[in-house]
Amino acid sequence: MLTRERKEEIVESLTEAYKKSSLILFADYKGMKVDGITAFRDKLYEKYDDRAQFTIKKNTLVRLALNKAGFDESEWKESIIGTTAVLTVEDEDPVSALKIITEFNKNNKTLPLIKSGYLEGRYFAGSQASELAKLPSRDQLIAMVVGGFAAPITGLVYTLNGILTKFLYALNAIKDKKS
Repeated sequence: MLTRERKEEIVESLTEAYKKSSLILFADYKGMKVDGITAFRDKLYEKYDDRAQFTIKKNTLVRLALNKAGFDESEWKESIIGTTAVLTVEDEDPVSALKIITEFNKNNKTLPLIKSGYLEGRYFAGSQASELAKLPSRDQLIAMVVGGFAAPITGLVYTLNGILTKFLYALNAIKDKKS
């Protein structure tokens, strides 16, 4: 049995984790087997190392920590009931974690059912998780932006190169005609 002091320590650590996390995901783990949870954690830790945690805590402690972290209770109240596991990710690319969990759920039928969560501090319902998982990763977004900036410059270079090439062909044709 947990002592009051230990519960307060857990709430404090959860509060700090929730404040730092770019993704907080609430999932129902009912029916999951230990080897399924372990395999899922391994996939997460392969990508995020110690920046991702998939933990099972008492709902009352999770509720207290969410309140202390400043999350709106009306948003998450219905999610913290029954068997609840919490996934927290402290990374610049939290969408990859959503991709991992949705891909893992496709292949394994006894994995967490996403109830709801917070992505970059904004609430989303569990039904929206698969749509959010389709978003490009941070690296892909950066590549898209850089490509967007580079496209006009590249087009200008090709256009100028084409003009110079045509000019050189014209000069060569005049040279060939005169000789």
